Amino acid sequence: MIEPVKTLSKYVAVLSATLLLATPAIAQQNIIGGTTGVPEGTAGFEKWMMFRDHVNEQSNNALKVTAMVSGELGSEESILSSLRRGRVQFANLSGLVVGSIVPEAALLQTPFLFDSTEQADHIFDTVLFDIYSGLLAEHRLTLMSWDEVGVHHVYGKKPILTPDDLKGVRFRVSSGLAARLFAEAIASDIIPLSFNENVVGLQTGLVDAGANAVILYAPTGIAEEASHLSLTSHMHAVNFVIADSKWLGRLPQDQQAIVQNGWLPIDQARAMSRAEEQKFLDQAEEIGFTIHTLTPAQRDSWIQASAPVTDQIIEGIGGKAAQIYEAIQEAKRTFNAGR
Repeated sequence: MIEPVKTLSKYVAVLSATLLLATPAIAQQNIIGGTTGVPEGTAGFEKWMMFRDHVNEQSNNALKVTAMVSGELGSEESILSSLRRGRVQFANLSGLVVGSIVPEAALLQTPFLFDSTEQADHIFDTVLFDIYSGLLAEHRLTLMSWDEVGVHHVYGKKPILTPDDLKGVRFRVSSGLAARLFAEAIASDIIPLSFNENVVGLQTGLVDAGANAVILYAPTGIAEEASHLSLTSHMHAVNFVIADSKWLGRLPQDQQAIVQNGWLPIDQARAMSRAEEQKFLDQAEEIGFTIHTLTPAQRDSWIQASAPVTDQIIEGIGGKAAQIYEAIQEAKRTFNAGR
């Protein structure tokens, strides 16, 4: 005689095993994250690895980030195109390339827009994040965070302490609206040249000077060719950390939260970038460049020379540029009043 309980237990066990085999495994979500070439060992590289590890671990590997940061995805323009087509899910891009779809991004490159780093941090986080989140959302992109690049300074083959020192000097300029207008205001001989061509341009005499952040000046070969760095601090540069909104919206809520919180906290990310900047400044003698700290009068000469650029940028951008600029001015007044 067959025992009913044992028969039922055997049947349930077989049925459970069959159902388990028939149920498809939960697919792992692959996330392609990218930026242009970031050398290993830099703060930029470490941020990407920390993002990768955080998302992988917090999702128990249900989300797997592949960080392509060494040039595998091509130029920034190519990365942005891939992001909008759904081939890349997450990217860290300069304001220059973001400006190709959100022209108002160029406003952030207005010379002497902020009075201090502390003021800039406050306004980026409390005012500008929401504004640019809305502008990017119109293109189905989600602003995740800012990524600090650093303030821009002027460099040259000889000391350049005021705009008068640029007479007869070939000044390299990038293709961005704000950079071009700033260069036109301070120099009489400007040479459009891509960043990748800059070192060769300096070596051949095509250009003699330019402007950039310390982390793009000191370790890239520019410092050796143009060994005088004047601390003009004329522009506060940040990148946009952005995600494909359509892809993000398809993730379960818990995974969305993991991705959105995956990039470093803004204070930690800024501290990493600024520590790297200071490291390069401390290594100036070893690298082979001379730092020139400007007097108040010398710095004021740069402010005065570039003063017309603000209105030119706002007019050139159009759109919501004027409203955003006024929002920045109001935030500056509020910030300064609270100091």
